[in-house]
Amino acid sequence: MINLNKKIAVLLVVPILIAMGGTFAFSAFSGSSSITVNSTAGHLTWELNGTLIKTNATNTPITVEGPNGCVYEIGVAEPYHADNGKYNLLLGSVKYTTSTVYNFRVNVTNLAPGEYFEIQFVVYNSGTVGLIATPTALMNTTSYNATYDASSPSAMPMYKINATQVAESQFMSALQSYTGYVYNLSYSKSTGVGVSLNPSGMAVLDLWVGLGNSNGKDVNYYQNSDMTLTFSINIISDP
Repeated sequence: MINLNKKIAVLLVVPILIAMGGTFAFSAFSGSSSITVNSTAGHLTWELNGTLIKTNATNTPITVEGPNGCVYEIGVAEPYHADNGKYNLLLGSVKYTTSTVYNFRVNVTNLAPGEYFEIQFVVYNSGTVGLIATPTALMNTTSYNATYDASSPSAMPMYKINATQVAESQFMSALQSYTGYVYNLSYSKSTGVGVSLNPSGMAVLDLWVGLGNSNGKDVNYYQNSDMTLTFSINIISDP
């Protein structure tokens, strides 16, 4: 429940579109994340930063593009790190006031089954008053996904999405065993989410998205599928 003495300042909506298709030996992956800011009040200012923390992609080069023209080619200009290190590549930084509307978009292409990427979003309070950032529950919609075994549609589910808020080791375990898209939005009060942020304070959220590896089975069946994953962050002034 929002305290009535707090003014709702802005709603950040983060639609994440994940579309897959192709005729390669594996199924190509492309996804985008965008944040739209709508506001009414005029006294809050903050920054939103996005960083590619990690990806275990090693099959083919993947491209990650941020909203400020930052483009990284993992496996080409940037070497593969796999599970041996983190990238920490800044995808973009957008400054907001409560009278501006911007989109923060990240595009990822050519991720194969069994692979994932992690993007960290940081809300930085650059203003002079406190604020609270709280995300809502994740929602997803699907349109189409090819069956795993067309001769026996009941052998595998038509579509499977798994949402968790767990440690990295648990996410990786689910990624290897599940079929379909796997995602995890991770945050807590210890990362500044849902608590009052003084000026210069930060709230950190980690978004993980991957393609299930079905325990090593033939997983070349993601063609012509797409999924939209949406979450929102409510930002209110405090006080």
